[in-house]
Amino acid sequence: MADVFMYADETGNLDYQQHEGASRFFGIATAVIRDHGQALNEALLLRAELHARGVGLSKGSFHATDDSHQTRKEVFALIAGQGWRLDATMLDKHKAYDRVRDAGEVYLYKMAWYLHFKYIAPIVAAQGDRLFVVAATLGTNARKKAFESALHDVCQVQGPHGRDIRLCHWPAATSWGLQVADYAAWAVQRKMEKGKEQYWGMIADSLETCFMPWGK
Repeated sequence: MADVFMYADETGNLDYQQHEGASRFFGIATAVIRDHGQALNEALLLRAELHARGVGLSKGSFHATDDSHQTRKEVFALIAGQGWRLDATMLDKHKAYDRVRDAGEVYLYKMAWYLHFKYIAPIVAAQGDRLFVVAATLGTNARKKAFESALHDVCQVQGPHGRDIRLCHWPAATSWGLQVADYAAWAVQRKMEKGKEQYWGMIADSLETCFMPWGK
């Protein structure tokens, strides 16, 4: 028996409208590691070193969208060397069935999580393990409650299969693991949307799966 921590973040927007800034893909990226102690210490040291150099972090923590190119390079290099297992599931919204579109945003969120979780959870957590699923908080209060409820339902479906699943919703700034998941999600989305592989390449050895159930 073991405690396993799966950190998760989303990438892309949930609506189907074609507008400036809209994403083609919505996806989930997760990050799992066994040795938290060393990883947390190394992340703290990097953050302190950047501060000593006068490098500010806009949200007080690492966030791929906001960080500078140089900061991203250093964070991706750290992630690659820490032994994380990274996985992603990406849904091409252009190929969604009408019934999926009509079901709305929460349904799409729940489907992405279900498809990702039913495959990854049995790989990272054995029967008898306690699996902590740590998801980044998302949206305003009303939306947050709907998404939390959807994710809770997904975890409940998987829970009876011999794993004790505990769901946590934490702000990304509070957890290095969530920041790793954010970086992984950002790198995958960048490759899928723009064909840019620089950052993807830095974590390719850690990215065990990139599942696209609706194709590309």
